[in-house]
Amino acid sequence: MTVTRTLPTHSQPIPPAHSRREPDVIDRTMTLDPAELWPDPLDCPDWPHVTGTRRYEGPRGRQGAEMRLEQLAQHLNRGSGKLRAPTADERRTLHAEFFRPDGSEWGHLGISGLSVRDRTVERDARVIVDAAHVRGYLRKLDAQEAQAAEAKERSELDHAKRTLDGFNQALAAGRAELTELAEAEARHKQRIEDERAFARCREIRINLQHSHFPAVQAAARLGVESPPVPQFID
Repeated sequence: MTVTRTLPTHSQPIPPAHSRREPDVIDRTMTLDPAELWPDPLDCPDWPHVTGTRRYEGPRGRQGAEMRLEQLAQHLNRGSGKLRAPTADERRTLHAEFFRPDGSEWGHLGISGLSVRDRTVERDARVIVDAAHVRGYLRKLDAQEAQAAEAKERSELDHAKRTLDGFNQALAAGRAELTELAEAEARHKQRIEDERAFARCREIRINLQHSHFPAVQAAARLGVESPPVPQFID
C-alpha cells in the first residue's frame, strides 16, 4: 500500500516572484475620515494651516497638497504592497491605537474630541491628523470646483433662457408691429416703384428726343419719309 504524504506548509514550493501577489496594505493616511471631521467640506480649514512662528514655503493649492499627502503616505505606510482604504473596523482599531476620544488638541482645525493616545505614538498621530487635514482640504477643493461648475452651468442656462425669451418677446412684438405697418409699407414700396418708373419714362423720352433729329437727317439723305415726332415726347 502506497501512502501519500503532504508536505508541511513551510515546505511547499514558493511560486516565482513575478507570480506572487503583493498583499494589500492599509493606507494609514486614511485613518481619520475627513467626512466625519468636517461633514460640510467647506468647513475644513485651508491647507497649509500654520500657527505661531511656523512657516510653510512649499507649493500650495491642489498640487502642493497632493505632494504633501504623498510625503505623509511615505512616512506612515512603510513596506511594500498595494494601498487600500481601511474598513470601518480597521479604522476603529487604528483610531484606538493612536488617539483618545477627548481633548481639543487640534481645535484650530475645527477638530474636537481627539488627542494623542500617548507619547509613544505621538509623531505618527500628528502625521495622521496632518494627512486628514490635507485630504479634507482636497475634498474642499473638489466641492468648490463642483460648485463653480454648477454655478457656471446655471449662469449659461440662465443666459440662454434670457436670450431665447428675449427673442420670442421681440418676435411677438415685431409681428404685431409689422401687421400695423403693412399698409404704410406697401404705400412706401409703391411710391418707390412709381418714382423708379417716372425716372425711367423721363430717360426714355430724353433719349428719343435726342435721337429724333439724326433720324430725320438720315431719312432725308436716303430720300425717304421722315419719322414723325413721337407723341409721347412732351
